[in-house]
Amino acid sequence: MTVREYKTDEYFGPKKKLAITKFENATRFGKRRLGDHISDVLATELAKTGRFILLDRENVDKILEQLSFSQAGLTAGELQQIQLIDADFLLTGTVTHYSVTTSGSKSIFKKSKTQTAEVAADVRMINVRTGEIILSESGRGIAERKYEEVLGVGETGGYDESLEMDAFRAAVIKLTENIIPAIDEIPWSCDVVKVVETKVYIDAGKKSNLKIGDLMEIYHQGAEVKNLAGQILGYEEILVGSGTLVDFIGEDGAILRVESGEGFILPLICKISPGNSRQSGGIQ
Repeated sequence: MTVREYKTDEYFGPKKKLAITKFENATRFGKRRLGDHISDVLATELAKTGRFILLDRENVDKILEQLSFSQAGLTAGELQQIQLIDADFLLTGTVTHYSVTTSGSKSIFKKSKTQTAEVAADVRMINVRTGEIILSESGRGIAERKYEEVLGVGETGGYDESLEMDAFRAAVIKLTENIIPAIDEIPWSCDVVKVVETKVYIDAGKKSNLKIGDLMEIYHQGAEVKNLAGQILGYEEILVGSGTLVDFIGEDGAILRVESGEGFILPLICKISPGNSRQSGGIQ
């Protein structure tokens, strides 16, 4: 799907939490706020799709200020820190190229000029639950303005400041069209924060687009599963019961009524049941 289709089709599934950091600026224009620009545009474009909860970037940057990321994944200590963000996915990256050029031609009767802005960026998306880098992509955007004057009539045009933002947006749109399907491949889940008799309290609610009557499966989260390099691949998950969403707690919490299972012991997570019509998180 294109970004335009994501924006115009209504989304009915549960929303996942995204944290976007300020992108690094690796261009020769090191003093410009290029990383801020592309982070802001990325947040705007993802918000327009209506599929995500976007966390406040200032708070995210404070938590991650001392962390460094690599394509190999996160260390155990970094993973513990990153989980303080309370997000499902973290988007970070680098502006790798930025340029604005002017070209033109001139004759006795006619003058023409073309301004071109070009931006390239790399993005990495990290699964906060496991620390795995699930997407590493590059996007490039180009924007142009053409001016023409014939016999003194027409536009000569000074520098158009909106040109670079159009280039940023073009690069981000290409990135977004890869980010969304990568996120969709990973099932939505949330944490159980408390169990009291037949009530299960979860850390997702109205803001996550959950609905009264949603049927969920309850899993006990077991030991870490690591690869031979010691990186976390995921966790053992044991299905221990199910519950129906019966009430909300503010915007970010909800209560499930236990339908099956007993003796629940934290840590637990919940997933939308395959029997729920909204399980796929699809667009209708």
